[in-house]
Amino acid sequence: MKNAKTKKIIISVAAALLAAAVLALVFLAGYWTRGAVGSTSYDWVLGVIADHYYKDVDASSADEIAIDALVDEYLDIYSEYYTAEEYAAQQQSNAGVKSGLGVSYSYIPGSGITVISCVGNSPAYRAGLRSGDVVLYGVKDGVRTDFGSSSDFSSFVSSLADGEEAEFVCASGKSCTIAKEEYSASYVFMATNDSAWTFTGSDALQMTETEGDAISYLPEGAAYISLSQFYGGAPQQFKTAVEKFNELGLTSLVLDLRNNGGGSVSVMQKIAGCFPSAAGKTALVARSKSGDEKVYEAESYSSQYTLPEDIDVYILANGSTASASEALAGVLVSYGIAGYGDIYISEYSQEYLSAMGLTAEEAKSGRTYGKGIMQTTYEYVTGEALKLTTHQIYWPNGESIHDKGLSQSDGCNLVSAPLPLSGDGEELRLAVGMIYG
Repeated sequence: MKNAKTKKIIISVAAALLAAAVLALVFLAGYWTRGAVGSTSYDWVLGVIADHYYKDVDASSADEIAIDALVDEYLDIYSEYYTAEEYAAQQQSNAGVKSGLGVSYSYIPGSGITVISCVGNSPAYRAGLRSGDVVLYGVKDGVRTDFGSSSDFSSFVSSLADGEEAEFVCASGKSCTIAKEEYSASYVFMATNDSAWTFTGSDALQMTETEGDAISYLPEGAAYISLSQFYGGAPQQFKTAVEKFNELGLTSLVLDLRNNGGGSVSVMQKIAGCFPSAAGKTALVARSKSGDEKVYEAESYSSQYTLPEDIDVYILANGSTASASEALAGVLVSYGIAGYGDIYISEYSQEYLSAMGLTAEEAKSGRTYGKGIMQTTYEYVTGEALKLTTHQIYWPNGESIHDKGLSQSDGCNLVSAPLPLSGDGEELRLAVGMIYG
């Protein structure tokens, strides 16, 4: 991102593979509208801010500065201006079409380049790279490059042409040969104690069994479903996973929303509809500065794509669980599908915090991110766009988690986390132990 208002922790290798991204700051998308002809881009931006920003802003002294500078200086960290080219790339990414390796990582002193998450169906995932892997060095054209910093890794990846292969060697001895390429993201991963499934193919809608990714310590009858973002094919993927859940006759679900920074409201509505107690009911309420409200309802499906009403549902979350993820948690809590006591939140180790030079508050350790506001993206006739914070959002039960998130004070459980990792690992094993005893 070009937005520099927050401390960047996690680096995402995607799109042009040069952008740094904080996992927590993925927006909760709203809807798109098109601007009218007849004004300059600058005047149009000022007008949209005056009419739609969620609180009053005096930008009268903003003359003669660039639009992106205006947005950075006067608006919140979630609002952003896009050139026509940037907006086109953003739309393609939100549709689930990405380009690159498909990993998010952090350089952790004393350890190395640590994979925080690996996008399903990405080149890195298909090559065998997984969350928790520590990448020591890369080899391109027979030349080895050691990764002693985040910039070493990003520079190495940036040097790769599309389709050009490189070998990435991990501390475990695992070696993965990966090439940058365009791919459709799999946002849903499902596992039981004896098998696992992800989504593959050109559209990432083909549910494919990968037994090697089974989570052996899950008890009989339990399913683990990881939902990484609310974009692209996530609704279809989640519905297919629900179909598999029903086919197997499973009785409990661990829903992993760790490091899920959110996405589209419409995707959240569709996924919420897979829980029968919420189907067809209010999923969230968005309130503007004028007090006007817009109600978003969960979808409704046939029993084939609906989870059994009597199953036990548990939620995993961390400091990068934000916006649409928190809204989905709100749906589950509001309708009694899961209670606060069924939510397990990562508490990062002091070793990790010290290594990264972070306080527990900066890392949002022991809480979710606390993003209870919504962005709407307005498009101008030139193709430029403005993503603007327009509404405060409320759960179906009237709660707002903005700027506070969920924490132990709400009755949630804390899980010791050595690192902010996604997927399988020491933290998941501990959480499963806490849930099932």
